[in-house]
Amino acid sequence: MPDPRALLVSRIGPRSLHAHWLGPLDKPRPFDVLLSSYDPAIAPVEGQGVSFEYRPGTKVAGYGALLRAHRDRLACYDYVALFDDDLLISSTEIAHLFDIVQRYRPKIAQPALTPDSYYTYAALLRHPGFLLRQMTYIEMMCPIFRADILDRLIPLFEQGHESGIDIIWSNLVWEAPQDLIVVDAVPVLHSQPVGGRKADNGFVAGRRYEDDIAAVLRSYSAEWLPCLPYGGVRLDGSLIQGRAAMLPDALRLATAIPRRSPMKMRARNFAVYWKHMLTAPARNQKLDWPTDLQFQDSLRGNPPPQQIK
Repeated sequence: MPDPRALLVSRIGPRSLHAHWLGPLDKPRPFDVLLSSYDPAIAPVEGQGVSFEYRPGTKVAGYGALLRAHRDRLACYDYVALFDDDLLISSTEIAHLFDIVQRYRPKIAQPALTPDSYYTYAALLRHPGFLLRQMTYIEMMCPIFRADILDRLIPLFEQGHESGIDIIWSNLVWEAPQDLIVVDAVPVLHSQPVGGRKADNGFVAGRRYEDDIAAVLRSYSAEWLPCLPYGGVRLDGSLIQGRAAMLPDALRLATAIPRRSPMKMRARNFAVYWKHMLTAPARNQKLDWPTDLQFQDSLRGNPPPQQIK
């Protein structure tokens, strides 16, 4: 097997589902894995193509320090995925996901979410019949970055915001609809409620996700635009473009509402999606790229890793 051209990175804790991603540890897989534990009680993982480190700290700041520390290594890959540790997907499915991403070459991609997932944006749930959709937005839960794009985005992870940076990266990189894609053919199950690790990520003493989002939007003079599709590629290879063509598929997703509780919140999120599909054209906003930060700034509150294998 040739050297893998994709890397899967995850900040993991005690309920991590990473064992499903790895498959047999003694067998090669077409992608490498870097597990970064924020919990010192997590046992190191060893296997072919698997690296492990302990790095305390919050999610985004931890990723910022990790990306800075492993910058040379990341440049060896075509694509680098940052997965939350509560995503249920098999090693075979991840390999297929990377294959599709490599074929279409977006700047940033993500798998769609299964209809029984916990979610924020209904637009990111799997739309049956599609191979992929071209989107205005890729969320923080499971982005897959082209490696050169991720390298330019490292300063964004170092600016102290634990929420909202996905709004910024989606607009920083966007130049054409094919730059951001959601892969419907390989969905992932988000198994835990959104925001389940608020305290671990610094949202205490009254600090809210909305506070970080507002702060990062102000710092980039950015709008919080709707999450919408520009178009898509169906499983038969046909192209679909525009709101009118995409709307029937969006409306068919109503069957996903009762798949999880709380149904009221799920129904509200669907109503927002359908309203935007009817009234708001898909668009992105041109933003200025962040300037690079000093290496020491990226380490504040996030000590160097204590164990790497």
